[in-house]
Amino acid sequence: MAFSQVYWLDHPSPVEKRLFRAQFVDSAYGWVVGDSGTIINTTNSGATWIAQNSGVVGADLKDLSFTSRTNGWVISFDSTYKSFLLKTTNSGAVWSKIYFPDTTTILKTVCFINETTGFVSGFSGYIYRTTNAGINWSNSYIDTTSCLYLFPKDDIVFINALTGFACGGVLDLQGIFVKTTNGGDSWFSMCVAAEPLHEIRDLGNGRIAVMGGDYDLGSILAVSSDGGNNWVYEQTGCFGNAEGFAFRTPSEVWAALNFAGRFAVNLDSMKPGSRWECVDSPGQVEVNDVEFLNPQLGFAFGDRGKIFKYNSSVIGVSSTGNNVPMESELLQNYPNPFNPETMIEYFLSSPSDVVIQVYDNTGKEVMNFNEGNKNSGRHSISLNFSNFPSGVYFYKLNFGSSSLSRKMVLIK
Repeated sequence: MAFSQVYWLDHPSPVEKRLFRAQFVDSAYGWVVGDSGTIINTTNSGATWIAQNSGVVGADLKDLSFTSRTNGWVISFDSTYKSFLLKTTNSGAVWSKIYFPDTTTILKTVCFINETTGFVSGFSGYIYRTTNAGINWSNSYIDTTSCLYLFPKDDIVFINALTGFACGGVLDLQGIFVKTTNGGDSWFSMCVAAEPLHEIRDLGNGRIAVMGGDYDLGSILAVSSDGGNNWVYEQTGCFGNAEGFAFRTPSEVWAALNFAGRFAVNLDSMKPGSRWECVDSPGQVEVNDVEFLNPQLGFAFGDRGKIFKYNSSVIGVSSTGNNVPMESELLQNYPNPFNPETMIEYFLSSPSDVVIQVYDNTGKEVMNFNEGNKNSGRHSISLNFSNFPSGVYFYKLNFGSSSLSRKMVLIK
């Protein structure tokens, strides 16, 4: 970790399947969906979680939307790419499966604003609306004048009966924001980022934040202060893909960075230009979503059914000011495994002469980089293994009289 504090602790989980998306409807009741039909539920503020029988085995459950403790929806698609919804009216004790009538569209996000009115979207980019609890669906109009294409949608949020937002995009092409002010009759699309955006948070007083990222650029965000008319787009500086984010306090926000096994943390309400800190999850386990019930109680969800609980003994993240860790550190390369390029990142607690060496699995040195004298802080170097065979390699950071090393895997 880049910090000495332990911010997240392992919490008992009833499953070992990957967990994707979480929602709490109040301070006690919450659900999480995951792969292979996984649904888990808590009724006691996350103290204990139980697995529910979704009736689904082979499909990854992509998103969920609960309007109360009893009524909820989950969305996914089966092996034939037919989209379906799971519906419960008894807190998940029983789930009923309803196939979406348009078998040509693949859906991955759902949002119900009450028991009868809801919205779904996905890879086609179209947004569908129901006003009779999913019996019938209509295709909403999307004005793409400002953003020409119907890019896939990853999240839909309504802040009242008339105003709603959606976000999404395509890797290495565009991140989009979509807005309605007439209850979903029509939507207006805007291109606001360079990579897909995965989750929206309404911050109040016209402020809206969206986060996302990709496998090369890292985690990104876009913030609007005027209800989505204008945007400031930035990178967090933390490697990973921000799948979900949540506020612990009005100023402190945590983003789950998916495959990177890290969090990005902001201490200044996501204001444009403010600093983001990068914090490893326990064991650098993949984290896909994060939720806070209050400043002392929060949960993160990720790979292998992992549930992490916010360490309530930690008051909050203390900014390093100049982003310098207490101890020098060599981080895991990313991506890993890789082909053929990878990035090595390291932190120095004080200025040092730096040499980076790479060895193959026989101990033979195959690369050597004299980086010269580096200031305290965060540094990185990109390596290209185009001329090397697949296998296990070791990289070593030499700084001053000390050294650190890690293992990486090249797969061609």
